[in-house]
Formats: sequence, structure tokens, C-alpha cells
Amino acid sequence: MMTPHKDRPQFYRPGQAVPVSGIYIAVHYQHRAQHEVVAIRGEEFPPCRVCKEEVRFYVARSVPHMTHDFDLTGPSSELTNERAKAAKKGEQ
Repeated sequence: MMTPHKDRPQFYRPGQAVPVSGIYIAVHYQHRAQHEVVAIRGEEFPPCRVCKEEVRFYVARSVPHMTHDFDLTGPSSELTNERAKAAKKGEQ
């Protein structure tokens, strides 16, 4: 998620919804070095216990959560095959 300025990442604030699942960098205000965190699409970015609303987040690498992957969460192939067989029987 990049801004119109391709060199600078899009920063997110506490309370905003996570736009894409992945690895984010949490940037704190003065008390701690930045670090990686995992965030799942649809969650809210949390405030920091120390710097509160001053913490910011940006995408380091988007990685889909397994529950957001069609091949892993879509209908099972067994169920799909059974439905296909039933549909073919109905055509005869």
C-alpha cells in the first residue's frame, strides 16, 4: 500500500482498519525501535501502551491469511465433486 510518492510507505494510525494481511512495521514515538508485527485484514491497528496514539504502522510485506485464500477456504473438492455428480444425474 504505497502513497502517490512511490518512495514513501502509507502509514496507518491506531483505530484504522488493516487494509491487507501481512507483515507490518510498527514505528513508535521515541521509546522503542521499530519492529515487525503481523496484522490481519479487517482488524484494527492498536494503540501502544507507552506512546499511545503516536504509534504508526506500514506494510513491509503483504501476505494473505489462510482464511482469505480461496483454495484453502473455498468449498472442498469432495463437496464440489458430489454436487457435480448430483447435477449430472439430474440432467439424465
